[in-house]
Parts: sequence; structure tokens; C-alpha cells
Amino acid sequence: ALGYQETVNFSFVEAAWERDFSGNTAPITLANPIASQLSVMRSSLIGGLVNVLTVNRKRQQDRVRAFEIGRCFLRDAAGTPVAGFQQPMRLAGLASGAALPEQWGVAGRNVDFYDVKADVEALFPGEALVFEAASHAALHPGRAARILRNGTVIGHLGELHPRWVQQYELGAAPVVFELELP
Repeated sequence: ALGYQETVNFSFVEAAWERDFSGNTAPITLANPIASQLSVMRSSLIGGLVNVLTVNRKRQQDRVRAFEIGRCFLRDAAGTPVAGFQQPMRLAGLASGAALPEQWGVAGRNVDFYDVKADVEALFPGEALVFEAASHAALHPGRAARILRNGTVIGHLGELHPRWVQQYELGAAPVVFELELP
């Protein structure tokens, strides 16, 4: 109801996405990938959403709101149901372009951190989330926060790092978030 469109992406991603968006230099590599570029398992949903934005930008869509709910894959000796691996369910979202659809009654401006922060807060009605400055491999230094719920870190929120905005030819920096689901 907040204007986001759901996407479904492969759990197999490019190794560069893992390095760029997760800081993961040792991703889970597939023995028999379905395509040479989709050779590792994702540890974050952000790469898939950035790809969705890239495709939309190539089709001259400036205002993009997308989200995905899916599993990520991490190495964990105590992991279950597969020994040696953890498979957390996550929710991630991306907002880019104009804050509101074009209209005559409101001046145009790009979406910002606070717009997406309000969207994340709307997912937890009646609860007080805490946002603290933090660093994240995918996010702009100084424009990123970790999200705490009842004192526990449940995710991150911020502008995409300028390095990735330039490398993936995104134009203006999108704002992304990723949350752990129970």
C-alpha cells in the first residue's frame, strides 16, 4: 500500500554483487550454476533490487519502488535445516526517483532517507524502532543507519554507496533497506 512493487529474483547471483553489496569476499559458490554469471548464493537481497532498478532505468522509468521477500544464504556451522548454512528470510526495499508521482499540487523532489524511513516505520505500527548511524558495504558512509527493534538489530537503511551508483549507472542514488524477518 506504500507504492512498492514486489519482485522475485534468483537466489543465485553474480559474485560481484556479493562483493559490492554485502562485502562478502567468500560467498557460497555453486558447483553447477545455471549460468556462468549466476555462480554464487546471495547473502543479501540488495543486489537483485539494484538490478531491477537498472533494468527500469534502461526503459526510462525514473520513479521506481520495489521490494522482495526471500531467503539469503550464509555460512554457519550451527545452521539448520542444512548443516553448515543459515538461511534467514529477509525483506528488502528500494526507492528511487521522485518522492511522489508527478502532480501539479506538489513541488517535485527526489525520494530521500526520511521518506524510506517512514515506509519502514509503517511496517511496524505501534512499535518504536531506533535508527543509529552505522556502516554497511552497500551504503553511503554517513547516510546509513542500522535499525533496532526492542534493542536488537533487525536491518539497515540508507542511500546506496556513490561507488555503486556510478558503477551500475543508476543516476541518482536510490535509498534501500533490508530487514531480517522472524
